[in-house]
Amino acid sequence: MADPSTLSDAELYELIVSTRAAGKDPTRSRTLEQSESTDRSINRMLGMLCERWRRPAAVVVRRVQQSYRAGSPDDEDELFQEAVRKFIEKGLDQFRGISEFKPGQAANVRTFFLRIVKHATIDAYRRQREVLDRGAVDEEDESNESPREISHAIMLGRRETERKDAGGVYWAAFERLVKEHPNEAAAWDAYHHQDLEDHETCAKQLSITVANSYKRVSRAQAYLRLYLQEQADD
Repeated sequence: MADPSTLSDAELYELIVSTRAAGKDPTRSRTLEQSESTDRSINRMLGMLCERWRRPAAVVVRRVQQSYRAGSPDDEDELFQEAVRKFIEKGLDQFRGISEFKPGQAANVRTFFLRIVKHATIDAYRRQREVLDRGAVDEEDESNESPREISHAIMLGRRETERKDAGGVYWAAFERLVKEHPNEAAAWDAYHHQDLEDHETCAKQLSITVANSYKRVSRAQAYLRLYLQEQADD
């Protein structure tokens, strides 16, 4: 067996899957000690693979935190561990290696994992917001509510409305970018919407050079700022 540390992400993942499948093969008889050894080997390789993705996972968490205006750096490790748990319990059986968005093209297992991180983070902050919203409703129902409590509930409602409005304005600007500058829009979408945290990965997906990835994302940002400013002026 090759040294797992020398394998690429895809190769290490395939080794994990094949080792896992062999361990579940009902036609092979093995002792309890052999089964436990296989499980330890799989867990060790899974830990090694997921640890490679810790830094890009932190980037994804921070982006969601910015979007929800919630959380702190202390949340990153907990959310990473939650994503690892979901990846091991469900993701290993769900990942098929085929892109959901581009039929016929191979999918990247790291991108799949980062999507799990993204959804785990969104779920965590959505639950947190629901708790806050329920708390605001409970405060309104209490007969002894204070002006300060009422003000706080109103503030939470305004923040949510502002967030939704800002999201709508952003997506309108992005749709305009897609129509007027499709190449820049594709680079922006890959870099910011598909959890590709570095330009090398982005360039590979778009079949362009890393330098072009930098340029397209930079131009996309400039166009979006212009569109957003025009909407603000209107």
